[in-house]
Amino acid sequence: MKKLFITLTAIILEIGFFFQGMTCTAYAAEVSASSVKESQFVTGVYGTNNNGEEIVVALYNTGKKDIAFIIDGKEKFYGTYTMNPGQMEGGTNVQCYDVSGITFAYFEMDGGMYIMTDEGNIYALENITAHEVEQLR
Repeated sequence: MKKLFITLTAIILEIGFFFQGMTCTAYAAEVSASSVKESQFVTGVYGTNNNGEEIVVALYNTGKKDIAFIIDGKEKFYGTYTMNPGQMEGGTNVQCYDVSGITFAYFEMDGGMYIMTDEGNIYALENITAHEVEQLR
């Protein structure tokens, strides 16, 4: 009985040490990837900035809420979004987005499409298809 107790204690401790090294991050505002699969693709853009950093933004509509999928570098993020018209000197079709607390502005200037983040990073954009976004997800 004593050997069984020691063995069980050792197994429980090993499992505890295994899970101690793992971290679990929860995002309250984040939506699931399955919500996107059930949604209608609205539009998507791919862009790069002067430092070679990449961004992908894809917008979806479930019929009840608007969902955005963003890849910024190696981070992937799903969230609900709101869009409001904005103003920018020299820019046209300015739209301000809030994706579960992440904000940026989309605008067009001199025939090009751009995203400007709150940090001041500007990405030159081109349209991408739903199929291309699916390959990245």
